[in-house]
Amino acid sequence: MLLRCTRLVATAILSVLIALPAALAAAPAHAAPAEPVTAATTTSDTPTLTGTLTDLLTTLLAALLGGQQSVPAPQPSTPGATAPAPMPMAIAADLEDGVVALVNKRRARAGCRALRPNAKLRTAARAHSVGMAQYRTMTHFLPGEAGLGERIAFAGYQGWRRVAENVATGYGSPKAVMQAWMASPGHRANILDCRLRHLGVGVVVQGDRLWWTQDFGRR
Repeated sequence: MLLRCTRLVATAILSVLIALPAALAAAPAHAAPAEPVTAATTTSDTPTLTGTLTDLLTTLLAALLGGQQSVPAPQPSTPGATAPAPMPMAIAADLEDGVVALVNKRRARAGCRALRPNAKLRTAARAHSVGMAQYRTMTHFLPGEAGLGERIAFAGYQGWRRVAENVATGYGSPKAVMQAWMASPGHRANILDCRLRHLGVGVVVQGDRLWWTQDFGRR
């Protein structure tokens, strides 16, 4: 229902929700690695729909606002902890599309069918990249965030049978991040998993750093 709201109404709803103290996950800031890094995970558990309000806020930010945006800083619950300051960030749709094209070229060479772009997986991937940029750390498990299967189901990709995720930061182009993923056995296995059918890529630009997420799925 919320996803059908106008951009103005959705923004107003987000402003109210963000003002609720219990709505945001709590954690001290983590510095982003100085060098490019990647991480991969795969899961095939049965999905559930127990996402937190933090998931909803981040997903709505990515899906409704798009483009240039400032993400509210999370409020720390630990006395004396410092929350990361909000930083402007932008969704890079052209880089996302570039990654999808490169993934399918690699899959074609391996004899796998092309992955179909999926808007719901893209929403989930964008939301996770926004979260990584917000916390300035590369991880599959942000503070207060649901697990991969729950995140993807919460974004609307429900009834899945298999999902996987690759994340990275510090790479400046689709070619560079794909070369790094393909050089890593875990990431390469996700990209060349012929059982997968759909792909959503989320790329967030924050200053001079890019945050990359690939969310794969099969229903």
